[in-house]
Amino acid sequence: MVTTRLVVDQISAEVVGRRREAELIVAALAADRHVLLEGPPGTGKSTLLRGVASAVGLGFEFVEGTAELTPARLIGHFDPALVLADGYSPDIFVDGPLVRALRNGSLLYVEEINRVPEETLNALVTVMSEREVHVPRLGRVEAQEGFRLVAAMNPFDAVGTARIAGAVYDRVCRVA
Repeated sequence: MVTTRLVVDQISAEVVGRRREAELIVAALAADRHVLLEGPPGTGKSTLLRGVASAVGLGFEFVEGTAELTPARLIGHFDPALVLADGYSPDIFVDGPLVRALRNGSLLYVEEINRVPEETLNALVTVMSEREVHVPRLGRVEAQEGFRLVAAMNPFDAVGTARIAGAVYDRVCRVA
């Protein structure tokens, strides 16, 4: 078993100056917790989280948090042409990044989570609590071992950002 110290050393070799944050993130993931990394733009939050995923051997699904990120884009959709031709079946569902992360036991990385619409955050809160998502006509998709939400955000005062609901903060380890 690889020790936490070796993992943090590996991350620190790739991401200079973020050892404390690396230690906290690795500890949170080892405790089966979701992570929210806060900090100003350009401070290496994304680089650090990619390094952590690589060091702990987990897959990494990247999502850009924007006002256009709907729950449907996050979860996935049925291919309309195939639905018209063949009807609904699980084979024609196109997985979104959330469903891919759940099925593969990967990290779902949401960059700029405080730019995401409230309805999308609500979908993420459910997944963080229940470790599953229910998709109409597809059924329940359960999280495989290793799935965690890791997110990054700039301070609230940055242009285009919003306050994050307390329900999100209740379900994550905040690293600032």
